[in-house]
Amino acid sequence: MLDVMAKLDNRIIALGKYISLSFGAIFALQVFAFAQTPKTILLDADGNHLTDNEFVDLRLANRADKDPAARTVLEDGTIQFKLVRPRQEGTAAPPFNAPTIDGKAISTNDLKGKVLVLNFWFIGCPGCMEEIPKLNSLAAKYHDNDNVRFIAIAPNTPEELRKFLTRQKFDYEMVGSALSIANLFNFSGYPRNIVIGKDGRIVYWRTTVRAWDKFNSVIQSELNKN
Repeated sequence: MLDVMAKLDNRIIALGKYISLSFGAIFALQVFAFAQTPKTILLDADGNHLTDNEFVDLRLANRADKDPAARTVLEDGTIQFKLVRPRQEGTAAPPFNAPTIDGKAISTNDLKGKVLVLNFWFIGCPGCMEEIPKLNSLAAKYHDNDNVRFIAIAPNTPEELRKFLTRQKFDYEMVGSALSIANLFNFSGYPRNIVIGKDGRIVYWRTTVRAWDKFNSVIQSELNKN
């Protein structure tokens, strides 16, 4: 009986050593695989490093266009992705005039010298609905700043928008029945987030936003310009 127990103990010890060695081998392989994974660099058009979220936002800025990311493998094996600037950025924003759903007149000609933050959306758009709380938080940062205006532009009628706002807070100035304004900007896919600088040129052109710090920094940068 003692011999049987001793043999059993030896087998258990041997099995334990085998399992330990197996896990050690697996861990070593994982470390080796990680070490062999090439480094990746993400750059914008000016050569500035991007976060993952900034990269995705820029890459999807014009979904219908050719992929704007150029892939290069450097001498050390590093993979570099460099994005071209969205073609709309740097161009003059189309002027428009429209009343808000509260009857307040908005004219981009009258707003020259101010930073305009535009959001094109519509009721029932999943991506639009998802980002509204964060848009509200963004607008709240500039609540007391008269040099920036946050304007939401939708194809829905003013009546539909007023009804929507009874159940969902949206702190942008609201313009309805505005498909013609959306057509002026000539984009595909909602939502669309645009920042127009004090000089009337588009400085930020994105669809859904992941890099909210970048969105905010663009607004702040434009406000700091003379």
